[in-house]
Amino acid sequence: MAKFILTIFVLMNFGCIGQNNEGASNTSDNNTTPVINITKNDFIKTLNELKPESDSSKDYRLVKSQIKNVQLKLNNKELSIDSISNVFKYSLIYRIIPFWEGTEWSFEGHTSIPKRGKIACGYFISTTLRDIGINLNRYKLAQQSPINEAKSLALNTKVIEIAEDSNEENIIKINNSLKDGIHFIGFDSSHVGYIFKDNGQLYLIHSNYINRKGVEIEKIQNSLVFASYNKFYLAEISTNEEFLKSWITGKEILVVY
Repeated sequence: MAKFILTIFVLMNFGCIGQNNEGASNTSDNNTTPVINITKNDFIKTLNELKPESDSSKDYRLVKSQIKNVQLKLNNKELSIDSISNVFKYSLIYRIIPFWEGTEWSFEGHTSIPKRGKIACGYFISTTLRDIGINLNRYKLAQQSPINEAKSLALNTKVIEIAEDSNEENIIKINNSLKDGIHFIGFDSSHVGYIFKDNGQLYLIHSNYINRKGVEIEKIQNSLVFASYNKFYLAEISTNEEFLKSWITGKEILVVY
């Protein structure tokens, strides 16, 4: 099976609407900027395979604390938006989200701790964004319709609306509309998740309500959830300059009602 090397430069040490409401350790700063090489198969099968080996023995609170340190230092450095985007993408996809794999879905689920309790689709999005350091109200965001969640996260960019005649056409249109990175996707009026575009391949990362599977990653063309809908709302996240600036400055992202 073909393999490729995904090289990431990172700055170290620095159905689901209407849900009900519901001391981290510090690390030393060694001011290093290592290169992390992740070898993987030609497509991603599980979120766990994305987790860096260095995180395998760490708990979630420690990882969040380390990302917070990175976030604070980014705000004091002059870096390109591409560099900030890479750090954000790495922190969310490779460090935060893998902890949530297997957390069971529930319509009322709003746990804030991976694999403890259950998580609805909207709360999966709002909680992981909060945990990476986005300043938002996770309850209010999770309780909005997919279109309003998309509008909340889009900020200065236009929400991309997709509604083609077939599943295959929808996938092609989404692929053509997004750059590589991680983005928000709203499904008509009743489901939300992330779209991860990696080397042109689209993945859906979401809390899957089918058989209460919960948090998982799947190729979009294999997703029964995706195939069940014909209207989608997309908001850029890791390629949205204003969103990234809000992340490093701590500016609050207001929820659209």
